[in-house]
Amino acid sequence: MDGEMGTREKLLFFGKQEFLHKGFQKASLRGIAAAAGLTTGAIYTCFADKNALFEAIVSPVCAQVERMFDELSASYCTPRGVMREISKERAAADLHKVYGFIYANFDVFRLLVSGAEGSSRADYVHTVVGYEVAHTLAYLERMKEETGRDIALSRTFVHTVSESYINAVLEPVRHNRRYEEAIAELEQLCVFYAGGWNSIFQAFRGG
Repeated sequence: MDGEMGTREKLLFFGKQEFLHKGFQKASLRGIAAAAGLTTGAIYTCFADKNALFEAIVSPVCAQVERMFDELSASYCTPRGVMREISKERAAADLHKVYGFIYANFDVFRLLVSGAEGSSRADYVHTVVGYEVAHTLAYLERMKEETGRDIALSRTFVHTVSESYINAVLEPVRHNRRYEEAIAELEQLCVFYAGGWNSIFQAFRGG
């Protein structure tokens, strides 16, 4: 492209700016086309509709989020056995990785968390909560298989804790905080959630 953006690249760039400024519902294809120096018809040569453009912007990051959950979850259940205690240091290392990814893709996370209403990703935070619930339940089942102790937590309870945790992690995105501000609160977050889970594990070990 000799250093210049092609039609698709322009639409992705100016589409993201329009969605960030107005949110999905109020963004207009006409406004995106005008900012890109294109006609509205040019958009339809690349994308079926406004939602398809939005999806093209956010879906690569969404796919990476799902892979990150899989990788982090797998690291707690290794061939040597399930990790039976969650240290503050381990939780902090994981959250550093998560925040590094979030802030490398901050504009997209802003769209997903605060600007997706009306789009196919309107419930994206709940989707992420669902990942956390599924991986937590799998972890607890693996622990039961290895220890013979059933940590009998209801799915409702796991969902409640997971929703609280995911929303706490995403709070800096909602409030457009700088990376340094998010990291400054990371240790307290890890103390709170790792401590809570370890207290539950201790109670089911009987002391």
